[in-house]
Amino acid sequence: MILPAPASSWLADALSKLRCGQSFVLATVVGPPGHPRLGQHVLADPAAPDQVSGDQLPALVEAAWNEAVAAASQKHLAILCSVPLKDRDFGDPFSIVEVFMSWCGPPAEAWIFGAGHIGVALTPLLSQLGWRVVICDDRPEFVTVARFPDAHQRRVDDFAIAGRVCASRPDVWAVLVTRGHQHDEQILRELRSGRPRYVGMIGSHRRVAAVRKRLAADGASPHLLEILHSPVGLPIGAESPMEIAVSIAAEMVSVRRAAVVLSLPPGTESAGSADDSGQIELWEHISKILGAGRPAVLATVVCRRGSTPRGPGAQMAICADGTTMGTIGGGCGEGTVLRIAKEMIAGQITYRRVGLDLAGDVEAETTDICGGHYSVFLELLR
Repeated sequence: MILPAPASSWLADALSKLRCGQSFVLATVVGPPGHPRLGQHVLADPAAPDQVSGDQLPALVEAAWNEAVAAASQKHLAILCSVPLKDRDFGDPFSIVEVFMSWCGPPAEAWIFGAGHIGVALTPLLSQLGWRVVICDDRPEFVTVARFPDAHQRRVDDFAIAGRVCASRPDVWAVLVTRGHQHDEQILRELRSGRPRYVGMIGSHRRVAAVRKRLAADGASPHLLEILHSPVGLPIGAESPMEIAVSIAAEMVSVRRAAVVLSLPPGTESAGSADDSGQIELWEHISKILGAGRPAVLATVVCRRGSTPRGPGAQMAICADGTTMGTIGGGCGEGTVLRIAKEMIAGQITYRRVGLDLAGDVEAETTDICGGHYSVFLELLR
């Protein structure tokens, strides 16, 4: 089930999958301390999690493993759980290990239909928030590099055709801010064939009610009607294009972080929306460091309770010279992790698990402001 592999090997495999647009669940053994499998990794395919389990595992172990992988992948979660492990390579044939499972995938695509003022304002916001933005319009003079330098792709196409392509994409988000409601309804009809994660459409309450009624009469799926956010955006009283863009981006973040969990596998210690912002860039950075023959420590938040600056799955890389990339939240907690990481590099210590308590004296200047607790797993990569 947990296959031995050099640290750089799992990283290379993970980057290869992400570059090919594949999603997976990364499972890392993070406890108990001193366990012979500590720090080993598995990349599990959500569609076939038992492929990494091996024939030697009894049904009870496979069931627990498969249930945990399914829970992580279905809602893009990060889960810390206890998993029973059948292990013939070591003295204890049956043991319980703490496994941190985190959904990993390429950045989600946000398709913005309509290259007007709202599209111009929304594109850089979503790009900075981690979406790959595809801007679509049927007017070539609007879809230009000058107007949309932050777009991952600029598409000049008929709205119905673009909507059909959008519907075929996995984990896609769609924002409909075209110049006419007839275009929005065209796109919505095409989106019926897919399963977008979010659809937002601009419009008045009266117009939205009429569109919903026509969609239902045309046989739109309950899923599409459920995820249709219209009028689009959080109700912040937005009026200008930038204010409307902020309200849309905020609504999309709230959907992304909702992580509604109906059931979790037995042995779950904590679970939350996977905090994977900037993951590909961070792993690419570490890969370059290792390729240059230099070591680095990868710090990962694996558990949190209460208010913390970052959630489970947040990562930071620390080099021997103290330079870093990414963040697990800043403040005193991150400073402690930075110090320990440098000690690990100097002493060639492979793994550490650190608990950080942010609940201190609220009057002290050096106390972190969040007040929660979180656990960080550090691994030396070389």
